[in-house]
Amino acid sequence: MKLSTRQVIPFLGLAFMAGLTLLLSTSPAVAEMAFISPLPSVGETDGRAGACYSFYPDPETGEGHPFIQPALNAGSRWDRFDFSWPNIETTNNNWNFGAYDTLVDDLHAAGMENLVGILLWTPDWASSVGAPGGLGAFSSDQRPFGWYAPTPRVASTLRATSVASAPPQGLYLSWDDPGNHWGNYVYTVVSRYKDRVEYWEMWNEPEWDYFWTGTSTDYAQLLKIGYQATKAACPDCTVLFGGLHYWANTSYYRWVLSTLNDDPTASQNNYFFDVMSVHLYSRSSSIYDEVANIRSGMTTYNVGDHPIWLTETGVPVWDDGLVDPDPSKYDYAATQDEAAAYLIQSYANAWASDVERYFFFRTHDSDMSEYFGLIRNDHSLRPAYVAYQVANTYLISPTLVARETAGSHRRVTLWGTPRGKASVLWNNSPTASDYTLPAVIETATLVDRLGITQTISASGGFYTLTLPGATANLVSNSADYIIGGDPLILIESETPNEPPTSTVHPLPMITYSPTFTVTWEGQDNESGVWLYDVQMRDGTGGEWVDLAHSTTATSTQFTSGRHGHTYYFRSRAMDHVGNRSDWPADSQAHTELDLASTLHLGIGAFFADENRDDVWNKPITETDEITMTQVTLRLLDEVGADVVTPTVGSAVKFTTTIYAGQTYRLLATSIERSAEREIYHERTLSFTWPQGQQTYTETYGVLGLWRMERAYLPLVMRNG
Repeated sequence: MKLSTRQVIPFLGLAFMAGLTLLLSTSPAVAEMAFISPLPSVGETDGRAGACYSFYPDPETGEGHPFIQPALNAGSRWDRFDFSWPNIETTNNNWNFGAYDTLVDDLHAAGMENLVGILLWTPDWASSVGAPGGLGAFSSDQRPFGWYAPTPRVASTLRATSVASAPPQGLYLSWDDPGNHWGNYVYTVVSRYKDRVEYWEMWNEPEWDYFWTGTSTDYAQLLKIGYQATKAACPDCTVLFGGLHYWANTSYYRWVLSTLNDDPTASQNNYFFDVMSVHLYSRSSSIYDEVANIRSGMTTYNVGDHPIWLTETGVPVWDDGLVDPDPSKYDYAATQDEAAAYLIQSYANAWASDVERYFFFRTHDSDMSEYFGLIRNDHSLRPAYVAYQVANTYLISPTLVARETAGSHRRVTLWGTPRGKASVLWNNSPTASDYTLPAVIETATLVDRLGITQTISASGGFYTLTLPGATANLVSNSADYIIGGDPLILIESETPNEPPTSTVHPLPMITYSPTFTVTWEGQDNESGVWLYDVQMRDGTGGEWVDLAHSTTATSTQFTSGRHGHTYYFRSRAMDHVGNRSDWPADSQAHTELDLASTLHLGIGAFFADENRDDVWNKPITETDEITMTQVTLRLLDEVGADVVTPTVGSAVKFTTTIYAGQTYRLLATSIERSAEREIYHERTLSFTWPQGQQTYTETYGVLGLWRMERAYLPLVMRNG
């Protein structure tokens, strides 16, 4: 990432940040600054969105925290920043918490209570590298074609050294060994702030050698020790994988996961991280495509389904009065309006890719060589600020999300938001084109990226919208558009916006079959019932499990009933705008299964059915299908237990109780022994009876047993 406070804090105290801004200031370029007014403050949101470094002081005065309240007003409920090791533990066990104590308290007092602390940078005294060297090395080409990530701005007065990016000494000792400085640092910091900071990120962008010069194996060890130390200090705290730069080495995180997967203690420790942290910039589709790739990587290395947080995303702007207006220097940059489009598109794509948290980089521009901020350093707002408000107002708390691609058009649909169904639409082509969307409500609210709304009506059951063409193409490849055209959000709401009702139809008090039909129905006030969920439980103390999920059907077959069990059923429904009812506390229907029946079974005689045709061929002297008088007969249930006492003889007759739906086996065997040989005959019949409270009769005048071949291996005897 860019040389921000997270790189600077290791070398300068928090108290010097105001001076830092002057140190890194650039001469204003001649370009227009778009001044816009904010929308009303976002009061009710879902707490999903955050921003990075909102705690900064005023860049001019070095005082206060003027960006926290605007961040809250925009809907941000998280801040993410460094807990810099060189600043906090200046020498071994010499702790300096004053500035961080004040900062954390100030954030909480301002209402920014969700904090992610990045534990980062190795102090000189703990580094595995010797005395401080020059500027830490990082690859000269950090922007190969097709992607973007910010690069640091080098200031001669800042000592970003290879020492700070090197692995700490003692890293391979146990986490609580006094010689493991990293383990001691993590445990001490987390112990101090655990009541106010619950989320801890283990380093930053470890695959980029600006931040980390150790190997992937070293980082796996750093993550493991950090996880163990964090959980020892605060079992309920959440540990984040170090935010992936990703494009510096798309295989790096897989190498780390492979190392963790080989650790015999990893599976019992959640593979030493709770959340995968990802940084993706500039190309709005990356938020969908690459998150899917990263999730696939976690599956490949069998580390479980960890949540993914987008802890940094954004795009630098080039057409601002504070920025060099030459776009050729910013191949992956955008205009201020395009950056606002990026925010909504990336936010929607993050929902579609099941990203759990979204952090915009950054709240402001302070100490940046490129400008990403929602807010300028003079406190004026960029269009992306209002787009962030729009996202946090309309794209919240869905019950279901889906993404659809149709040519150059993209649609992300959020059902069940507090306002109903929200369809986010944009066009990746440079040519404006029409999009037709089936209507579930006859009138809808159309919202643009500036939050301007209008009411529109469907025609013939469809909304037809013109989607503006994309403008944010690369200088290096003018046909490559990294951001779609201005997005539109179409909101379809019921009046009132209420969930549908549903019920499972009554069932008989007693059911005599293990298979029976469960039916249900629902009603809705406007858009109509769309999907049903139905659950069942076995007995009053059983766990509710899905019988049908997200189905349009109104019936299903229940097929696994057991005798004497009572089954309970309940349903809920979702309408076409995504309003979904809660599960009822009690069941809506139940039935008890009585599957017991009486079986009469009789076999008049047994014979050796040598040709397996179920016909007793005579005369016996020619066919060898002799009468069998010493036949062992067993009736076995589906777990192999005897239903009746085994009998031996030439015929059999018994009466017993069986249960509908179970599979029974009738096993008849005979062994004829002589001095020369043993002849085995066997016959197995399977039975399943459909109903309880019935009388079933199975009668065989004769039953043929089939000769069974037996193969024997020689017994080899040997001593000791």
